[in-house]
Amino acid sequence: MIAVLASRLDSEAQALVAAWSAAGAALLSAEDLCTTGWVFDPGDPATGTAVVAGRRVPVSALRAVLTRRPAVVAEELGQINPADRPYVAAETNAFLVAWLSALPCRVVNRPTPTSLCGPAWNHVHWQAAAGRAGVAWAEDPRGQEPLAEHAEETETLIVCGENVLFARDGATAAMARALAREAGVTLLGVRMRNRTLCGASVAPNLGDASVRAALLEHLREAS
Repeated sequence: MIAVLASRLDSEAQALVAAWSAAGAALLSAEDLCTTGWVFDPGDPATGTAVVAGRRVPVSALRAVLTRRPAVVAEELGQINPADRPYVAAETNAFLVAWLSALPCRVVNRPTPTSLCGPAWNHVHWQAAAGRAGVAWAEDPRGQEPLAEHAEETETLIVCGENVLFARDGATAAMARALAREAGVTLLGVRMRNRTLCGASVAPNLGDASVRAALLEHLREAS
């Protein structure tokens, strides 16, 4: 099974699960996280049990986990008493950081203390990471805008493991890989303008069929 950790309201995640149905993909939602059946031993995480799509699943049956959310929010926990939801959400996020970090299967992207799907960096952090990676970063202030903005002026590359989709050449692919390595992620959307990095996202759009196919192959590699 490939578990996609996302909200039930995330239409992109729902479409991804549908596209990967033959590979055994299923949505791991906030409702699942509040369902009885979870077992987690930090000393032996492979022997645990998770709840995915309403079913108890041995952790050993998980081939991979794709995380498509930075956090679980209190408003999603409809089955929890309203007064307790902020506390339960905080505890759920803390649990997920520990669980995702310990899973023996491939996890994309692994959590950080501030986000379930990789580093929760702003433009300044990404610029600093690019500097550490030895790649150029655009000073254009438009580089601070989301990846979807000014699409006509930029190109977006998708790093998926060692594969880089939509790169115009080996040099731009190498720049994108270097930034992903510096961020400690294996899935990254990288925006470039004039062969210079100017934006990044740990949750890139996965609507393109070629991106989905490459990501699925990456998730399968370690299984």
